Amino acid sequence: MNQRLGAVACLLAAGMLLLSACADAPGRYIGESEPAAETTGPVKSFTVHASSSGYDLTEIKVKRGNTVQITLKNKQGMHSLKIKGYNKEVRGGKTITFTADQAGTFEYSCNISCGKNHKEMKGILIVK
Repeated sequence: MNQRLGAVACLLAAGMLLLSACADAPGRYIGESEPAAETTGPVKSFTVHASSSGYDLTEIKVKRGNTVQITLKNKQGMHSLKIKGYNKEVRGGKTITFTADQAGTFEYSCNISCGKNHKEMKGILIVK
């Protein structure tokens, strides 16, 4: 009986470990769309289109306390949008939602090596 309980406990622990691997860092979802966040302020939604020549939206402005929702659509190639300072990243076809709780200017860029213009794929998130 104790051996069976031990085996069940090991299986449960392994399952929990696998589930915790769904996010590669706390609050940073890169596989599927991020689970809905608790909204604390008005929701500001943006769709950013990415191609080998860059992002079509290179400046996003919101107010501190806004809930920010960013959807990334890849027009050409595989791209992501990573916001430095917020530890948030979204890949093409996915959406992230977070609260803009830090004021300042935060650079975002592609975090997937996507070709010769990769270093040019940049924009800024301005939180006032």
